[in-house]
Formats: sequence, C-alpha cells, structure tokens
Amino acid sequence: MIEEIKGEMRTAFENVESRREILFKMSDTIFYFAEPGLREYKSAKLLVNYLRREGFKVEEGIADMPTAFIATWGEVRPEIGFFAEYDATPGHSQKPIAREEPEVYYGPGFTDAHNMLGVASCVSAAALKATAERHGLSLKIRLLGTPAEKLCVGKPYMARDGYFDGMDAVLAWHPGGPTTVLGEVWPLAYKSMLFSFKVEAASGGQSGDLSYPGALDAAHAMYNNVNILKEHMAPVVRRGGSISEFMMTGGQATVATPEHSQLVYVWRTKSLDDQEEISGMIERCGDAAALVTGCVVEKRLITAVRTGLPNLTLTNLVMRNLKAVGPPSHTEEDNEFAREIQANLGLKPMDEPYNETIVEPEKAYDGFHPADDVNEFTWYAPTVRLYVSKSLKPPKPGYRYPRWVESALCGTGATHRMGETAAKVLALSAIDLVKSPDVLREARREFNERLSIRCEPPLIPKGVKPPIDLRWPEWVDRPGSEWWIPSPKL
Repeated sequence: MIEEIKGEMRTAFENVESRREILFKMSDTIFYFAEPGLREYKSAKLLVNYLRREGFKVEEGIADMPTAFIATWGEVRPEIGFFAEYDATPGHSQKPIAREEPEVYYGPGFTDAHNMLGVASCVSAAALKATAERHGLSLKIRLLGTPAEKLCVGKPYMARDGYFDGMDAVLAWHPGGPTTVLGEVWPLAYKSMLFSFKVEAASGGQSGDLSYPGALDAAHAMYNNVNILKEHMAPVVRRGGSISEFMMTGGQATVATPEHSQLVYVWRTKSLDDQEEISGMIERCGDAAALVTGCVVEKRLITAVRTGLPNLTLTNLVMRNLKAVGPPSHTEEDNEFAREIQANLGLKPMDEPYNETIVEPEKAYDGFHPADDVNEFTWYAPTVRLYVSKSLKPPKPGYRYPRWVESALCGTGATHRMGETAAKVLALSAIDLVKSPDVLREARREFNERLSIRCEPPLIPKGVKPPIDLRWPEWVDRPGSEWWIPSPKL
C-alpha cells in the first residue's frame, strides 16, 4: 500500500527515509552509551543537539530533572505531541552478537530498544516539520524528552508541572512484542516508594551496637513481611497486579552494625483503588520492621502513575497508517543474524525468523498488561500508542527466548528496521491529523466523554521533587567511566 501514499504524506514518508542514516547512527550511539534512568546525560544531549540542528527550540533540565527536555516548533494549532525515551536498564548489558556476552558485566543495556524509541520519535518530528515547511501546513510540534521510563519517573513529574498541557493529540510508540496499536487495553497503574531504615538511640537502638539489630535487619524484616502477605493481597493474586523490590543501599559497614538501609518497592495494578490497598499493606510492613528492629523508618514517594485513557478514534487512524507503511521488512543480513542466534540456542533456524505480521488491537495482548508512565499523557490530550516489533518468531507456542536475545537485537539491523517503520507511521499519522480536522474533533469528543466518566487526578503532590538525588545505579569516573559493580574475575 506504500504506492498509495500521496501528497504531503508522501513527502513525510520520504523525509523519514532521507534521515535513515542519522536514525540508525543515533540509535547505535545510545545503545553504547547505555545510561540508566535519571542518568541519561549523553543520550539526552545527543537528541537535544539533533533537534536544534533540525530547527527546534529546546529547553533542557525541565521539571527539576537534568535529562528531561522540551522541543517545540511552530506557533499555531493543531499541536501534535511526540515523546522520547532513552534510558537503559541495569543488568541488561549485551554485545550486539549472536551469543550471550555482556558488554559490561552487571552493566546496563536495552531489551525493548529505548535506544531507538527516542531517536525514531525525534526523526519523525523532524520529518513532520520539514513536510510542513515544504507544503505550508499550519501546526505546532511539541516533543518531550521523558527520562527514566523504566522507573516510571519522568512523565508524572513533567505532567504535574504543566508540560503536557495544551496538546491536541499525542502520538506515542514503543518497541513491541506484536506490531499493533493499543485499543482499549492500556498499561497498568504504577507506584513506587523508598523505605529508609536508620538505627537511632531514640528508637531504642544504639548506633554501632553489635548486640542490637541494625538497619540491614530492618530491611530483611520488611522483605519477609511483604513476601508473607503477597498471597493475601487481592490486587496481586486475583486482579493481575505485581509487586517487586530492590535494595538501594544496605550493609554499608565493615565492623559495626549497619546504621542505614534502603528498600524500594514497586507495585503495578489495574486500578487506583488496588494501588492504594497495596500501598497500605506495604507501608504497614515497613512500620512493623522498624518497630521490631529498633529503627526508625522514613517513607518517600518515588513515583505514582495513573491508568490509561484509550482513544479509539486515534487508534483507528494510526492503524490505517501502519497498514499503509507495513510491518518492518528485514534484510538478508538481519535474517542471517537471527538464524545464528537460533542455531546457538539449539533451535532449527527459520527461513523467515522475524515477526513481520500486523496484529489487530483487540488481539494484541491476550491478557498481558505492561506498566509504564505513558499513561500520564492520556489525561491531558487524546493519545494513541503504536507498537512495532523487532522480535523473533518463537519455535513453538509458549517459547520465550532468553533475555539476552532481545538485548542483542537492540544493537542490530532489526532495531533499525523497527525504528524506521515507527518513524514513518508517526509522521504519516501526524499529517493525517493536520489534514483531517474532523478526526481531531472526534478524538477530542471521545477524550472528553471518557474523561467525564472516569477522571483520575494527578498522583504526584506539589512540592515533591523527582528522586534524582537517590543512589540509583550509574556509571562512575575512576578515572574513566566504569560501571559501579566491578566485573567478575573469570
């Protein structure tokens, strides 16, 4: 159907293709930067510099986050929104090769190709701008650089501070399992809190007293408390939620009893009522752990994300453009790489190893509900979410490739093909909206109707600062950039 794309949409399509080389190069560059959430300094700067070269006005360090930014072009409505993500995930380091081998042991890497996510959005926005200039189209473009998606931190704080206000439509995308557009199913609500335990004389303990339980014991006690109660938490057991945790600090002592420890808890739920039910139980577990170990506990909200508000008007429009562009089409080099992975896993290599099908929205997820902070956009403007696949076909139903396979693919041609497809679909959809004011009006009508039925207020209170000061995993300089956990001696 590509040959049927005409006029301004053909120009937008070609403007993406003319930026193919920089699209691939920037994605590969961020792949090797591999900067985790709230520490994406070089990755954000790369995208900021690109957008400035393309003629966008850019403001950096917004919403009290050094790696958040806003880029704008144009002055008149409609205003079309895009966003960029560019954070890596600690522990997912992997070379772009067909066998398991981390670039840096325990270091950060990508599984769902955030190295391409932000790049494709920026290229799409640039292609849209160039098309508008050539054809004299009236619109405004807003692209938001949203850090720390894996922590679900960036968007809630930016939304609270007004950076999502005033857009007419938001065109979102994410590297996907299936190639599809979300319909009525949107990501789960998400909340995370930090529990800091400290030994203090006022609580009955003595700092440095080896005979008295310390802060590390408090963290252990809370961990055990929550685990005992998980099976009794209805939002987790019966309604598809989840709870996870990690220790941010703990045991930083060599002789005396540790005086300080920090646990982060994260929970994902289908509703805000479920979110608060779990919150109450987890907080009680922290209080009990502090009481029994003679510690004090400080609770700090890290982030909280609402559920998503679908918009089927935009879903249908983007699905139409996805079908016009088609799913990613892989090269023989891409296929050979995939076959090598399959052979190294003891699988029979496939003639066509990649998932190159488009799945209708209602058949996309079969009960799988992701969780991330893209939901925040949906409460400010009609929002749609495109998914584009870079995944390999499973050899049989239910088979899951090892995690390193997805990580390796993030640095290869499969991710290039995925990103180019996404950029084209987003650019075409933006032109479609600008040329179809009736569709924009219908999307707004649907948005207002859904909002009147189910309205969820922002969850981040005024005055709460983004958690940029916490000890998140990050690269350190000693004297060159190294991961904070030393590599093992193998």
